[in-house]
Amino acid sequence: MSTIEISIKYRDQNLGTFIDFMTAGDDYISKMVAITGLKRTQLLNVPMANLEKSVSAYVENLKADEKQFNKFITIDGIKFGFHPNLKSITFGEWLDCIEFSKNYPHTIDRLMAVLYRPVTSEINDVYTIEDYDSNKNEHYAKLMRKVKLPLVNGCMLFFSTLTRDLLNNFPVYLEEEMSRLKKELEELQNEEQL
Repeated sequence: MSTIEISIKYRDQNLGTFIDFMTAGDDYISKMVAITGLKRTQLLNVPMANLEKSVSAYVENLKADEKQFNKFITIDGIKFGFHPNLKSITFGEWLDCIEFSKNYPHTIDRLMAVLYRPVTSEINDVYTIEDYDSNKNEHYAKLMRKVKLPLVNGCMLFFSTLTRDLLNNFPVYLEEEMSRLKKELEELQNEEQL
């Protein structure tokens, strides 16, 4: 068997490899398939000590937990922008973000595809991204698997802060919406009485 060289440096790891590794199961062969992208049969003749050493080194380097936030990322020639105004997030975006964040690490790529979408226009520091379409999420999630882990971690840190803020402010929002709806209902009832 020829020598296989893989980088185990944290900054070189992409989201797809991380998801595959974390969901691969407990055996070293499955973990190495995730890390290398090789087929199981290609790894069967690798000495067990080498498998253990490689998997342990990969796990150790995952502890680096580097974070880097970028507003823009380019994948396969497509420029993606981070949601430019999270305070104006739609209900559909919010629901999908909450749903995809529940199944860590299986759906981090789908969560990233909600938060980063293709840039549709850009002037200086102001940009817009493609409107959210849950039907396109899976397609963009496949591209997000190519994003390096430090960028994913930067995004997840930002998102977790947002989620905490949204959850803290959601009761206030609901109360305001209920008051508004109650007022509209009263106005409609008053109009009917006239």
